[in-house]
Amino acid sequence: MNYLILLTIALPVLSGIALIFSSIKDRKQIHTISLVFTALTFITVVISNIVNFGERCVFLNMPMGLSLSFKVDWLAVLFSTLFSFVWFIVGIYNKEYFKSENNEKRFVSFYLMALGCVIATAYSSNPFTFYTSFEAMSLTSFVFVLNSQTKESIIAAKKYIYYSIFGALCGLVGIMAFYGSDLAPTKEFIAGGALANVGASTPAILIVAFISILGFSCKAGMFPMHAWLPAVYPEAPSPASGLLSGIIAKAGIIAILRIVFFVVGPQILMGTWVQLVFLILSITTIFMGSMMAYKENIFKRRLAYSSASQISYAIFGIMMLNTVGAIGALLQVVFHALAKNVLFLCSGNIIYKTNKTKVSELTGLGKAMPATFTFFTIAGISLAGVPFTGGFVSKYFLAQSALHGIFVQVEFVGFIIIMVSALLTGGYILSITAKALFAERSQEVTEGSEVNATMIIPVAILAILIIAIGVYPQLVINVVTNVVSTFGI
Repeated sequence: MNYLILLTIALPVLSGIALIFSSIKDRKQIHTISLVFTALTFITVVISNIVNFGERCVFLNMPMGLSLSFKVDWLAVLFSTLFSFVWFIVGIYNKEYFKSENNEKRFVSFYLMALGCVIATAYSSNPFTFYTSFEAMSLTSFVFVLNSQTKESIIAAKKYIYYSIFGALCGLVGIMAFYGSDLAPTKEFIAGGALANVGASTPAILIVAFISILGFSCKAGMFPMHAWLPAVYPEAPSPASGLLSGIIAKAGIIAILRIVFFVVGPQILMGTWVQLVFLILSITTIFMGSMMAYKENIFKRRLAYSSASQISYAIFGIMMLNTVGAIGALLQVVFHALAKNVLFLCSGNIIYKTNKTKVSELTGLGKAMPATFTFFTIAGISLAGVPFTGGFVSKYFLAQSALHGIFVQVEFVGFIIIMVSALLTGGYILSITAKALFAERSQEVTEGSEVNATMIIPVAILAILIIAIGVYPQLVINVVTNVVSTFGI
């Protein structure tokens, strides 16, 4: 039965490969295939997480003790379920949206392949498998960015792949050092850290950990590795931008979690310069991203800077190296994935209907698109941490963790920045809502009505979840607490 783990990865990958080499040209058939296989993937993920929990499946044994293998642990359960669910919901949206985009068949083919790759990152049972899955995810999602094949999209796609490869290579340094070390008793991820038996923060271990975390933080958009976000997100189709921000960037978070809690071990990093540096970098990114978003007029670029800020909340929580911070980080991952997909899908609604791409062009548009801007506002206030939304729950845990750390002054600054950034987030999101819903419509904004149900229903599902989990968060908190129980903190 553990081969069901492989099926969850192979199903979308093989269906995507089959589609791109098929003679199918009818767009209805293309999107039917997408919906069928993303739905089947989500179902098999859920079944596999139940039936194969705790099991490991080896796909390929290689020389030098390397293997491509996958395992269902609590971290895999959380991320694989989140990834496959959101991917399916966005797939519903794609059918209507891509009437206005080019290269539809190619996009859907790589959309399916990328789903298998992101699930593989969640299920990876060792660093080598994770690195392989991570690179495959970057290569398949690269096609998202250059979909329109304009000069700007090609430049953005190059920047995306350069940053992705550079970050992954930094991560590979750590993987090679990990495999080459006699200190580790195993080449697999081990709860609490495979190197935890070392019992001391040796300079070599700390340097390798720093390089690896910094490299994988590139995918998460943390300063100083963030420059690709504002270049890439505006050029990719809006549903792809949502997945790049809400899902694919989280592969960087998985990497950091695996390095900190399953390779090195939190006790080795606690109180070291590595912990301090990443606390400072994450705090810097939280504030800088919010400020840049507040000043940005290009709609999707504003959301890109917001992503850098919001994902760094999770990095801050991880690097607190305490239970409350880790719970807050994982909750932030879940709620940011939901909220950012809502925001980008709403931007897609606006672009699809009006071709408006700047915040200054949205004045009064909410009166023509009330549902779109209502759901946009729900996602926005969640990012700002307003009570009774998911974002409030995660930011509550993160703020609490900042008051119980080792580096008191730095973590107090982090607490202040969390509060200030929440205000800035409300400013750069609610200013859009205010202009769209309450300002008089300008002469230029004459577009008609709301988008159809195919584009509204996926947005509504994700927005309702943000509120539902915000009001009744205990189930998600319980799942996240189970994940954190394996971290050794």
